[in-house]
Amino acid sequence: DEIVPGDVVKLSLGDRVPADLRMCEVSNLAALEAALTGEAVPIDKTVDAIDCGADPNSTPLGDRHNMCFSATLVSSGSALGLVVATGDDTEIGTINKLVSQVEKKKTNVLAQIDTIAKWLAVFIAITALATWNVAFFITEENGMDALSTALVCAVAMIPEGLEAIVTMTYAWAVSNMAKQNAIIRALPAVETLGSVTTICSDKTGTLTKNEMTLTAFVTSEKRYKFDVNASERTANNFVVDNSYLSTRADPSKYMKASDVIKKGPSAARRRGKKSSFGFGITQSMHPSDVNEGAAPIPTSFAVDEPAPAAAVSSSATGESPDTAFLRKALGGGILCSKCTLGENGGRKGEIGNPTELSILRAAYFGDVDVTGVKHSAPVIAEVPFSSEYKFMATVHQAIEENDGADKVGKLVAHVKGAPDRMIPLCKYQAKNGSFSDDDVEPCDKDYWIEQIAILSSHGLRVLALTRGVLPDGAVKPGEQLGPEFVQERGEPWLTIVGLCAIMDPPRPECVDAIRIAHGAGVRVAMITGDHKDTALAIGGMLGLVDSQHSEAITGPELDAMSDEELRVAAPKYNVFARASPQNKIRIVKALQAVGEVCGMTGDGVNDAPALKAADMGVAMGKEGTDVAREAS
Repeated sequence: DEIVPGDVVKLSLGDRVPADLRMCEVSNLAALEAALTGEAVPIDKTVDAIDCGADPNSTPLGDRHNMCFSATLVSSGSALGLVVATGDDTEIGTINKLVSQVEKKKTNVLAQIDTIAKWLAVFIAITALATWNVAFFITEENGMDALSTALVCAVAMIPEGLEAIVTMTYAWAVSNMAKQNAIIRALPAVETLGSVTTICSDKTGTLTKNEMTLTAFVTSEKRYKFDVNASERTANNFVVDNSYLSTRADPSKYMKASDVIKKGPSAARRRGKKSSFGFGITQSMHPSDVNEGAAPIPTSFAVDEPAPAAAVSSSATGESPDTAFLRKALGGGILCSKCTLGENGGRKGEIGNPTELSILRAAYFGDVDVTGVKHSAPVIAEVPFSSEYKFMATVHQAIEENDGADKVGKLVAHVKGAPDRMIPLCKYQAKNGSFSDDDVEPCDKDYWIEQIAILSSHGLRVLALTRGVLPDGAVKPGEQLGPEFVQERGEPWLTIVGLCAIMDPPRPECVDAIRIAHGAGVRVAMITGDHKDTALAIGGMLGLVDSQHSEAITGPELDAMSDEELRVAAPKYNVFARASPQNKIRIVKALQAVGEVCGMTGDGVNDAPALKAADMGVAMGKEGTDVAREAS
C-alpha cells in the first residue's frame, strides 16, 4: 500500500510482484505470468530496451521482457525494479477497468420475454380501454364502475405464472448441469448454452493442463513416447514408438532445418523479444555451423521432396524400457536440477522451473525413485544456469546404478541445456541412451539437428541431456565453477544421451468435447497469449486446424484491423495467438456482430473482460482465478 511510482523494489524467489516494474538489475529472474499473458512457462527477464516502433502497445505483454507485472509471481532469481505503475494504472488494473466497462448482455429468452412484455402491455392497454368504453357507453355503467371492470380485465390478462414457470424450468436445468459438475451462477445461462454457435476458448489451463510435460525422449536409435496422462508409476508409461514425431509437421517439410528451428518454440525470440523458454536456441543450427570439417548433408529440399524421416530403428516399436534404463537415461535431468517434485508427482508443493520439473515428473511416473537418485549422488560442484550461456551443469561421484559399472571411481558431469549450445560440445553419442564405454559412438550432429527441427515443427520445446567423464579429484567439493568449465576444454568432450521434447499438453477430455461440439455444428476457436507456432501445434492436436482454418492470426495483426475488417477476419480463423485482453473482447464482439451466439471459456485474469462480454461466460472452477469466476 505504501509503494508509489519511482520507488525501487527488490524481488526474489517466491515474491508476488507488488506493482508494474521496469527492470534495473536482474540475476536469472523469471516470472510466472500465465494468468496475465497466457504463457505456460516462466518468462525470463532482462534489462535490455525493447524496439517497439512508434506504438509501445504493439508489443504483447509476454514479449515485454524488461517488465514485471503486478500480481505475478517470481519463479527464480532476483532483481531490482523501478515502479512505473500502481493500482488501476497497472496492466492488471487495466483489465479490471475493462471488466467494469463491459455491459452484461441479456440472454435470448430474457430478451424475448422483454419483447413479449412490451407487446402484451400494449394489448392489455388497448383491451382495457375497449372494456371501459363498452362498460360506460353500451352498458351505461357509471365511470368508476366502468374503470373497475376495465382494471379487472387488465389484471386478469397478466400472465402471473410466467415468471414462476420460467424460474422452475431454469432450476430444473441448473440441477441437471450440476450433475455434470457445472455450476450455473446465473439461471438464464442454461438457455444460452443451448443457443451457442461459436465457442471461444483460452488455451493455457483451459484447453491444456497448464503443466509442462515430457512427451517424447529421443535417443540415437529410438523414440520413446511418454503417456502424458499417466496416473500410475510404471516404466510402461514409456513406449518405444519410432513413428511418433518422426517427420516434420506439414508446413515445415520443405524448409531448411535451421529455419524450422529458428521459428519453433525452442528458439529465443529476435528483434528485442525474449523467449519464455529459458533454454531457448539463439545460435545457428545449420550442420556447417556445428560440424566443421565434415561434409554437411543437405537440410533444404526440393519443392517436391519432403524432409527425410528420422533414421531410427523400428524393430522395438511397442516395447517399454525398464526402470534401470530410465534411471540412467533421464539421470541427467534428475541430478542436474534444483527442483523439488510435488506431492505424488503432481503440482501441489512443487518448486522450480516447470520445464525442468517435466523431466522429474516423467521419471517419477516411469517408476524411478527421483529422491533416491538425488541422494545417491550429491552435487560436488555446479555451474549454475544462466540465460547468457543457456545450460547448467553439476558434477557427481559416479555410481553403478546411475552411470554404469565402468564409471565407478570417476566423476560424471551432467550438462543440461539448449541444444544449440550442447551439440557443438559433444564428441560422442550414447547408443540408445546407453553410455558405457562400449555403447558410445561418434556424435552424428546432422542427425541431432534434424531431430530438433522435427520436434520444433510440432510446437515442442527441446532440451538436450549430455554428460562427460572426469578423473576422480578433477573437481574439488564446493568448487565455484563457471561456464568455461564446460565450454573451454579445447575440443568437444561431452556425450549426448538424448533430447527431451516438452510441451503443455491438451486435456484429453477437451479433444472429445471439441469433436462433439463440431458434430453439433458449433465452431470452436482458441484465443491464447502464447506464440503462434505453439498455438498452431496445440490447435492441430485439438482438431481446430483443418484445411479451411489452417493458419493463425496474431494480436498485433488484429490491432491493425478496423472493426469492420475484424468482422470479416474473425470467422476465418480458429486460432488466435499473442492475443491481449483487448483483442479477446474485440474478437467476441466481432463474432456477435455477424450474428454468432458466442460462448467464452477461460481461467485467467486476462480472460475476464471477454468472459463478461460473451453471451455465455464459462470460467474454470478448480484452477481458475477468482477474477475470471466473478466475470463469468
